[in-house]
Amino acid sequence: MDFQKVRQIKRKGAIIVKKEFLTSNAKFVYSKNELGYQEVLDRFKDAKQITIITFNISEKQNTLVNALKKAGDSCIINVITNIPNRWETYYGDAFRDKARKKINLYMTKLMPESLGAKTAVFFDFSNHGKIIMTDSIVYVGSANYSEESANNTEFGFLSEDKELIEFINMDVLPDIQSLAIPYYEYDYTAVLLEANVALAAVYNIKNELFEEVYRLHDDIDGEWYYYEYNEASLTVFTLDKTLQIIDEACNVARDVYDAIDVITNGDEDETTNANDEYDEILAVASHIEEIRSYDTLIELSEFDSGEFVNQQLQKEYAMEAYEENLENCINSASEDAQNIVLDLTQTAKDDIDKLLSELQEYCDKYANFIDNLRAREIKKISPKIDNT
Repeated sequence: MDFQKVRQIKRKGAIIVKKEFLTSNAKFVYSKNELGYQEVLDRFKDAKQITIITFNISEKQNTLVNALKKAGDSCIINVITNIPNRWETYYGDAFRDKARKKINLYMTKLMPESLGAKTAVFFDFSNHGKIIMTDSIVYVGSANYSEESANNTEFGFLSEDKELIEFINMDVLPDIQSLAIPYYEYDYTAVLLEANVALAAVYNIKNELFEEVYRLHDDIDGEWYYYEYNEASLTVFTLDKTLQIIDEACNVARDVYDAIDVITNGDEDETTNANDEYDEILAVASHIEEIRSYDTLIELSEFDSGEFVNQQLQKEYAMEAYEENLENCINSASEDAQNIVLDLTQTAKDDIDKLLSELQEYCDKYANFIDNLRAREIKKISPKIDNT
């Protein structure tokens, strides 16, 4: 096997590209009245990745398009196609109308979200190549990804060569995508989803923190929460997890800001407003990080009553803790530990409440920031596709 990436030469304004891959792990397929890449289709159900590069798709039939929908939810699907009858220039309304109908058909049948959650569709109006591929098998040949290809005489190669598949994924597919027009000029559906997930994570960690230090009173008198003074239940793990989740949420918030910037085409008023909201989120995040570093929270979260009792028994009560007096020594050490816990919880209460309050403020500001994005057109079809 051999990779050979041959020259990229610019000649009269055009870049000439030739890339080669040599493999002996392939079989020749001659097909008539059936699809030569049926073996690839049979693996769609279990595929982690599917790549379709074709000149056209079927106008009247949907079997092959629907086959993509049978892939798993986590499958990454890339579809690249030309659109027959779409030209750069139209000489007469008849040609223009014919192209418009064909473009609308392709846009309807290949709507990314209808094919799969992780589907990307591109249009390459210079493409005439055909590749049908999963992460485990590839077909390269003359057959399009259309039912009509089964009626034609077609030739191609099938291969399970992992290195060939990687070569196509790493060296061929990116080239074609970079020159193609994506279905959506932008699509921030995923960003909006990530932002909602990030917000939910902050809400959840706030509730976890609250439930570590507050207890539910529930009896005939009613229900209410009270602060637990007698347990050192605040944990280092939850405090550190809080900072981690806040940091991750801030990273997503940056993506939200970038999305708003693109959607509004850099409108000064809109981006200034979004930037102010983003800065407010970062400011609250900074307050949360500062509170986490308070000595009151550090000392309470790091105090271990059991460890304290053991140390006291070993150090101060070692001479007295003989068998008949052991229980008294344990009780004395436990009482000392309880007094420390009471002191730590009393001292930390205001700072814990402040932390919870800041987390709630973070959630409120974050929710407003998400609403700023949600209120906009978060996806836009590329205007370059329909040139009629």
